Amino acid sequence: MNANPDGTDIQRLIGWALVPYSERPDAAGVARLVDELITAGEALHAKVAAIGAGRRTELAGSALAEWTYFVDAGPTGRGDHANWNHARTLARILRSLASLLNEQPSTAR
Repeated sequence: MNANPDGTDIQRLIGWALVPYSERPDAAGVARLVDELITAGEALHAKVAAIGAGRRTELAGSALAEWTYFVDAGPTGRGDHANWNHARTLARILRSLASLLNEQPSTAR
């Protein structure tokens, strides 16, 4: 995936992370997924953060803060299950960031 993913790539990542537990990738796949989520999320985070603070909603501010917290904190625990839960959390926040960006006028993108 490229460093500046389009909406299709982002939706693919979100879908990959939010599959039922029985369909989760193996440990290497989860690690790859987390890396791709972070890459895509950092690009979206920068775009949402570039929206003037006065034009940002409270939800946008919260999503930005959550993203930073969860990327910095990493998984809460050890093992495959903790990494999988971390990927799913990142995907949910990424979905919020993408939604917030899509709600902005095209001049903010």
